[in-house]
Amino acid sequence: MASKPLQTVSVLIPFLLSAYVMYSITFVIDPLSHYFNTGIPEIILAVTLSWIGGAIGGLIFGRLSDVIGRKKALLFSFFLICIPEIINFKLVNIYELYGLWFLIGFGVNGENGISYAIIAELRFTNLRGFLGGLMQGFYALGALLGAITSLFITNFRLIFLVPGLIFALSFLLWPFVPEEKSRFPGSKISEIFRKDIIKITIIGSIVSLASFLFIIPAFSLMPTTLQLLHFKNYDVIIAIGDILATFSYALSGYISDVKGRRFAALVFSSIAVIASFIFTFSFIIVGVFLVYFFSAFFAFFGVWLSELYPQRIRGAGTNFALLIGRLIGGGFGTLFVTLLPFSLRDSLGIVLIAMAILASLGIYFLN
Repeated sequence: MASKPLQTVSVLIPFLLSAYVMYSITFVIDPLSHYFNTGIPEIILAVTLSWIGGAIGGLIFGRLSDVIGRKKALLFSFFLICIPEIINFKLVNIYELYGLWFLIGFGVNGENGISYAIIAELRFTNLRGFLGGLMQGFYALGALLGAITSLFITNFRLIFLVPGLIFALSFLLWPFVPEEKSRFPGSKISEIFRKDIIKITIIGSIVSLASFLFIIPAFSLMPTTLQLLHFKNYDVIIAIGDILATFSYALSGYISDVKGRRFAALVFSSIAVIASFIFTFSFIIVGVFLVYFFSAFFAFFGVWLSELYPQRIRGAGTNFALLIGRLIGGGFGTLFVTLLPFSLRDSLGIVLIAMAILASLGIYFLN
């Protein structure tokens, strides 16, 4: 049996590399629009499709992991991340781009959902919240890896190829992924709507929606917001925000291990409301940093959900609750903000305030 640190790393590193892959397209939107001789919105559609694929893939892989086991299902998700990302190197038309990014989203969110369940079932540690928060914080780190890659590589095909090849390292780590002892081929997804479980499903879905509608627009639109407000070195501000988020996600998870999941999530979501007000109506740079830091109310949410569901439906339940957030928040959240009839700062701020309040209310009732 692999050592405990190696088992932990074997789950964390593929999660980080999946974020690296997922963010790779955000650094080549303009080059792709020129290559395909089309507008930016047509390329952004590929990002939307990746989140739609993610919503579907998360649910399907979650169910699959309940039936055939977490570890085996995780391996299948690796193929759907790695192969399409590498195939992007040979892109010919925009329809290939759409299909490949639907598959990448399908695989990435499938991998993420299974990883939450694996962490929730670890028996050799009481720091499951910390590991879940650290894992979620890797999304910010994945964005930084993408930014670093784009600094040294200008060819959009290589910006796809490099993360795809690096993700292949996940296959080397897969044999060390901890394997749960129980599988439940007789379990049914309809069990997540049982009388004793439906409250978790409904409230979990509400918190998921609020969280994704907070985090995805915040991390996606903040750079553009600062650009429009003529902030010099806005990229440095965003990089600092990403680093703060990576730290705060791990901190939030650790606090949840010590003080309890609901306590930690409620503290961070409540302060996120204040942070959103500061960003919208007062000191914008301070607000940016606070929004990034206190978005960590979502840090360990996937692990928390996994703990709330019975083991026999843990994968399906967790990913069903995440489905609404991934589909609406991930797929259309950014578009929704940009359609509001206000300045981008005001539109983003209004959505952040509303979603932080909604998340706080949902978290209060989730147990």
